[in-house]
Amino acid sequence: MLGLLVAILLPRAYLAVSDQGLVWADEIFQTLEQGHRLAFGYGLVPWEFRVGARSWLVPGAIGGAMKLLAAAGVGTGMGLAVALKLSFAMLAVVTFYPLLRMASALGGDFALVLLGCAACAFPASLLYSSRVLAEVASAPLVAWGVWLLLPWGMAGRACPVKIGRVVWIGGFAGGVGCLLLAGFLLGLGSVLRLQNAVMLPAIVLVVAARRGSKAAAWLAAGMAVAFALGGLLDWATWGRPFHSFIVYVRFNLLEGGANQWGIAKRDFYLRVMLATNGLAVLLLAAGFLAGLRRTWPVALLVLLYLVTFSAIPHKELRFLFPVLPLFLLCAAVGLAGLIARLPFPAGRRRAAAVGLGLGMAMLFAVRARGVTFPDIGQSMVPPEFGGPTSSLVWRAFDERNRLFEQAGRHEDLCGVAAPAMNPYWTGGYTYLHRRVPLLWSASPRDLAAANYVIVSPGQRFGDSRYRMVAQVGPYQLQRRDGACLVPPRGSAGFGRLIPFGVPGT
Repeated sequence: MLGLLVAILLPRAYLAVSDQGLVWADEIFQTLEQGHRLAFGYGLVPWEFRVGARSWLVPGAIGGAMKLLAAAGVGTGMGLAVALKLSFAMLAVVTFYPLLRMASALGGDFALVLLGCAACAFPASLLYSSRVLAEVASAPLVAWGVWLLLPWGMAGRACPVKIGRVVWIGGFAGGVGCLLLAGFLLGLGSVLRLQNAVMLPAIVLVVAARRGSKAAAWLAAGMAVAFALGGLLDWATWGRPFHSFIVYVRFNLLEGGANQWGIAKRDFYLRVMLATNGLAVLLLAAGFLAGLRRTWPVALLVLLYLVTFSAIPHKELRFLFPVLPLFLLCAAVGLAGLIARLPFPAGRRRAAAVGLGLGMAMLFAVRARGVTFPDIGQSMVPPEFGGPTSSLVWRAFDERNRLFEQAGRHEDLCGVAAPAMNPYWTGGYTYLHRRVPLLWSASPRDLAAANYVIVSPGQRFGDSRYRMVAQVGPYQLQRRDGACLVPPRGSAGFGRLIPFGVPGT
């Protein structure tokens, strides 16, 4: 199992270091930028953190981690970002460890190998695993919560679960401690990512039906504790219990506010899963169906999630991330069952399982290299209008973030202009990591407040005072001599994005 976990980690760790781009603005402005603002006192504030539509749980943890990293000597934006992205890549190991154990319990060694091979290179999982998103942070909580419930109805049959040092919790009062812990983890996963709450009633009902109402009550109590703590955190940070929950639900469900970022048809997730992962995903789908008899309580969660989010107008592939590991688990168990029924000797069945696993991993790895924004269902503008320089999802906007980081290293920096850029598609102060004004136009007043400019491809920037000091891809970092004037009020803002704590703005 150790080898499988290392294989799962390695590509994600590589992406955490090599890919400093972004697929969606949330991976910067809902997490890293707010953690940076908390840790260092300055950063850009999106609308969610002006009105209190998000919990401070994830940004708070990130801010604490950034403080510790800074104390340990990490002094650049790139260093902070890479360290946090690596920690999120590690969460894949934390997520798949209990699921590999669960696969072994439900489908034997065949399922263990198939799940490990699929998880190594599954494109939809690889794409987001090293990105600092609430969906990624919540996935291990969902996985561990489901695993701890294995003997209480989240499998086709009861089987023992050994949980190492915390096994005594499961043995307390007939498993009450394990039920409370499972409920708490699942509830905390919903505090991190509110959409995960759609699974909670189904989980409670399954446990009630298979192990009785008393077990379900203890499970629900653990969930309630997690939500209560989330409400208290909102009270301490936003001034009202459950403030972020209320604002988020009102904006997205009652007011339909998320629809302004796009509306998709009901078959969106089926189409993008096929486009993103290639035809090999159909093999996993077949395994998912074949294993329903044994895995139906877990498969039910995946299907419930899929149906619920298919009914919501605004759709993004990343929304499915918390249940993708559960999908891979169910598929691996189903495929293992099919292989076990082959009329071959045990050695040939074992070879078939390994061959199928390695074949899927290779197909997924090849497909992952070519995933584009249209594949995942996102429309992007051309680079000359501020879009990525390639249609590939990998390293999109990476060039500009690297130049933000390079600008932050210059001792004479007193202001940065990024004309024609949408700030939401930058790394913001997370990568710049300097307490100086950020300007978003090439007006004379803004340029007077910036001695460094990041010039985008296709942009006509002809100010003779500036000379190129660095280039990454088609982007250039240019510098002029002289000091910076105080920027005009409000020039560092962009729509709902507001600067905070930056002198002179």
